Amino acid sequence: MKHQETLWIPNNITDCDIVLQQAVQERYEGRTEGRDEFGVEYEYNLEANGPVQKVGTRAVSCVEEWKKEIVFPNVEDRDWEALAARDTAGWDRENKFSIVQLFNGMFERAHLMMGFEDVLCALLEDPEIMEDWFREFTDYRLRLIRQIGKYYKPDAIMVFDDYSAKESMMMSLSTWRELIKPQLKRMVDTAHEMGMFYILHCCGFMRPMIEDFIELGVDAVHPVQISNHPEELKAKYGRDLCFCGGFNNVEILDREDVTPEESREEIRRVFQKVAPGGSFVAWKPFFCKHPRIFFEELKPLVTEKMREYGAEIPPELR
Repeated sequence: MKHQETLWIPNNITDCDIVLQQAVQERYEGRTEGRDEFGVEYEYNLEANGPVQKVGTRAVSCVEEWKKEIVFPNVEDRDWEALAARDTAGWDRENKFSIVQLFNGMFERAHLMMGFEDVLCALLEDPEIMEDWFREFTDYRLRLIRQIGKYYKPDAIMVFDDYSAKESMMMSLSTWRELIKPQLKRMVDTAHEMGMFYILHCCGFMRPMIEDFIELGVDAVHPVQISNHPEELKAKYGRDLCFCGGFNNVEILDREDVTPEESREEIRRVFQKVAPGGSFVAWKPFFCKHPRIFFEELKPLVTEKMREYGAEIPPELR
């Protein structure tokens, strides 16, 4: 996160303690059906290996009515000390990098509540309404971030908010800059004030926003998919931003019929061309079809350097 050369390739398997914040139920996490605290309905999806919004449902009747129909959760009325003690009980604060994840950022939450097409149209036709939404949602999120910083005290928060599809943004860059960027700045600043790094997860084509992320003070981006040309980005911006991932997950690592040889070749490509020089975390893709191969390729690179520098090798790597 400090954009310096590392002793070995850091990774999310053995070097990180990661927990999803659940003090506020921002997403139903069961394996059947349920609602989150905003009223969004979910059902478990076997293919996605997780909950997705129930088809045909929405929590807000129309974009224009969101202020009347949405009640933001009260983040203060939780037993934060007990929740933090439970969720961080297994953390190794001395030897691992701790992360608290927050799903469904300001844009994702908007289309979960109000419908995807309606939100995209409102960004163009009713930008004032959407600006109010992004501001008020961020007000809520800042309260949540402060509680996490106070009680969990992680090294970083990781906020999930996809602004892009595979090959393009889902809105114009100017719209993103006008409506979303100012609120993202508030969240990054608040995380830093609480002593936490800010990791931004944004699937798809994030390349047009990279310099904006750096300007805002974002510390790391994830997953930096192949359409962004991660090797080029790392070479150009590696002293300003940490890159987590960089793998071609959609076309190779996550593909149903991907062969072990294809997986191994892609993993080696990233380790050889993107990882060197620091500002990189080997973050295994969520739906990687051959996770054992990922581990097999990572293990010797990490353990060799650990032995060289006299570091204790964690049990997972022995």
